[in-house]
Amino acid sequence: MPRINLLRRGRAGGESQPLVANVDTTLLVMGLDGNYKPNRLERFLLLARASETSPVVVLTKADLCHEGEARIAQVRRLCGDATAVLHGDARDPQLRDALRPWCGEGQTLVLLGSSGVGKSTLCNTLLGESAQATGAVSAEGDRGRHTTTARRLLCLPDGACIIDTPGLRELRLSGDEKLGDGAFEDIVQWAEHCRYRDCGHGDEPGCAVRGQVKDERLENYHKLQRELAHAQQTALQKRAAKQADKSLHRELKRYYRDRDRS
Repeated sequence: MPRINLLRRGRAGGESQPLVANVDTTLLVMGLDGNYKPNRLERFLLLARASETSPVVVLTKADLCHEGEARIAQVRRLCGDATAVLHGDARDPQLRDALRPWCGEGQTLVLLGSSGVGKSTLCNTLLGESAQATGAVSAEGDRGRHTTTARRLLCLPDGACIIDTPGLRELRLSGDEKLGDGAFEDIVQWAEHCRYRDCGHGDEPGCAVRGQVKDERLENYHKLQRELAHAQQTALQKRAAKQADKSLHRELKRYYRDRDRS
């Protein structure tokens, strides 16, 4: 059967790696402890939006962070009103109840995030049993240990399917993403009020974005903008090279055919 959608990430050299297909909801799991990195979450949001799945952000380990409430509020501002943001202990049944609207019969969910954020623990909570192995994070830097090493599809009690995945240490853009989808909607909206349509939100006069967006966030936007342009250019070059190879193959085939006839 044809795919409904496909989540994939970019790789070095312009290649891409398929992660999972035919998914309705992407659960983006991030810890509020040492794992907390809003810039990384912006990449995950772009990945989910590019695949036309519905992202739901799940923030775990609030009990290990003294700035939990402030970080939750920051993530809500980053995601905007269109993306649900949940938080809690991955072992708590209350989090399972909060996720129930996305776990109906016939729905497929995937867990994405770094190692050690509690993806497999959350999976076990949704299942109501310890089907996935879990492990403690390292004492240095709250880094995960890659307890989950392969993708696994499991059936939830309410009739949904959930896919647990290994932690992603690197997340490059594939070229399918759009910076205005899900992660940088505020910048896109402010950009409509810039004096110049092609404003780069740098030193141009009349920029409506500078002053409204924090420098760190705007810097990450520019970084992803450059990365996305490179990924798209590389993809076009690969397609052009592939088309050239096909044309050369046809020419050679025609040459040998004509030579044999003569």
